[in-house]
Amino acid sequence: MKKIFLRLGIVALVFLIAGVLWLNNDINQKKKDEANKNTISASTDLSLLSDDDPNYERWGKVFPEQLDMYLKVEKEKPQPTEFGGNLAYSKLIRFPQLTILWAGYPFSIDANEERGHFWVQIDQMKTARNNKDFLNAHGFKAFKGQPTACMNCHSGWTPWLIKNVAKGDFVAFNSTNYWTMMKNIPAANGIVENSPEHAGAHGGKRMGVTCADCHNPNDMSLRLTREAAINALVARGYEKDPVQGVKATREEMRTLVCSQCHVEYYFKPTGEKVKVMGETIADDTSKKWWDGTQKTYDEYEFWRDGNKAKEIETNGIVLTFPWDEWKKGQPFRIEMLDKYYDKVRTIFGSDFTHKLTGAPIIKIQHPESELYSGGVHALNGVSCTDCHMPYIREGAKKISQHNITSPLRDINSACKSCHKQSEDELRAQVKDIQNVVASEQRTAEYALVSFIMDTKKLREKLGTMEQFQIDNKADKAKINAELKDVLELHRKSQMRVDFVNAENSTGFHNPREASRIIFQALDMARMGQAKLLEIANANGIKDFKISHLGFEDIQKLNPGELYYKVDVNGYKAGERYYADEKEVNGNPPKELLEEDKNLSPYNYEFIDKK
Repeated sequence: MKKIFLRLGIVALVFLIAGVLWLNNDINQKKKDEANKNTISASTDLSLLSDDDPNYERWGKVFPEQLDMYLKVEKEKPQPTEFGGNLAYSKLIRFPQLTILWAGYPFSIDANEERGHFWVQIDQMKTARNNKDFLNAHGFKAFKGQPTACMNCHSGWTPWLIKNVAKGDFVAFNSTNYWTMMKNIPAANGIVENSPEHAGAHGGKRMGVTCADCHNPNDMSLRLTREAAINALVARGYEKDPVQGVKATREEMRTLVCSQCHVEYYFKPTGEKVKVMGETIADDTSKKWWDGTQKTYDEYEFWRDGNKAKEIETNGIVLTFPWDEWKKGQPFRIEMLDKYYDKVRTIFGSDFTHKLTGAPIIKIQHPESELYSGGVHALNGVSCTDCHMPYIREGAKKISQHNITSPLRDINSACKSCHKQSEDELRAQVKDIQNVVASEQRTAEYALVSFIMDTKKLREKLGTMEQFQIDNKADKAKINAELKDVLELHRKSQMRVDFVNAENSTGFHNPREASRIIFQALDMARMGQAKLLEIANANGIKDFKISHLGFEDIQKLNPGELYYKVDVNGYKAGERYYADEKEVNGNPPKELLEEDKNLSPYNYEFIDKK
């Protein structure tokens, strides 16, 4: 018996020694990897890099592997996935409910699936949402042009433009017209002025996200370059830092650099006039917009035909993240947006007034940072880049993957450094979470559309009643007062539906919070419908009924691809808006629509087979 115990002891000791040696080797390897992450080879010549030229082609001469990875998305065949991918099909065709949710806002006529960081400025310049004549001719008569605030996260030239064109005045930068600021992007790194290369994406005017947005050229350390993000983080409780943007650990920075753009934001009015660059075309009475009014800017990226810069005065706006209620160290909650936007309501009431209900709507943008903050990965110290830019081996080097994409594209590198399940098991878990959240989301969207259509119907009925008329016409103010609680429920329900819709993980970043937000939206929509019945009964409208729209009803709202309805700027009625890019704004793959059909109500027999 003693011999058995002795043998077991020896075996245990061997395993213990082996374990210690393995652990020591693993720690040493991790230290080497960390050193590799934080240091640059002595032969690396950083003198080529400067904020004066953020062109990734120039930076790529020093870091060619990273540039090659980043540019893969430019030439690879677009691949759709169930809840993302980089095929820029029309979201309005796949999800026609969005045309109702965004009625009265340009997104209701042009919204495509995103296709990656390389494309952000290209797509921003092309979208109909940035085309004044098109919008004015297609139902948006009040649109006066996008501000440069829209360029903050689309152009890698943003810091240069703030410094050299706006002279360091962030408000002036944001308040300048988008196309006016575009004309000031320089021809650098050997690019010829006004050439096709100058208009292009490789260092020219269509250049999107670039290396300098996240890296310091002096040592390639991570930094924040977007003033709105720095301001918002300081408001949350971070301390400002002159080099890094805010004081934060390297691991924190691996998330904060992404939080420069993957956030909810709005354009906060300053309440003051500001002097900005304008264009002399505003003085040329021969230059008219489609509707016959005087042109105030040339919707073109170059100065041409004698058009020059001049100083003008305009209303000041500043890009702002609504984070004052979200303190450092806390997980984000949707109620924080309610509190914030209620507090600023006197200066910023809404992004748009809903065309069908009259509700003051907040259009939520891509709030990945907010949702992620309370998820299990964030709470365990996992950063955005750990999953979306995992470390991979390139020969003897270990470098960060710069083809910034879904972790599902490389589960081995992105997930299996922590998770021990097989790739198939991990993929199935992610898909199951996203299917459940998507099912909840579709249900809430259909309920909200039903609520919106019912509100429109009751508005029309109230408008025929004498007590809600003025000069024999429906009095919007009186009807709005009668529907005050209904319109508030619409605003807050849509804020929640939009939040999960705009957030790009289909709930995966924080499934529990996503579900909580969705069920609030659903509850508010149903409460709104109950309120409509009360108001109808109180006003003697006995035949009023609420609706319950489903997938087939929603599909009848499909707007199809975007076409010109009238002759505008040399384009003829009937021509496709994205005529030069057949894959943009097209129909989504049929299998995606089939999946959507089976998500609400949830058809497990179909979903579980996939």
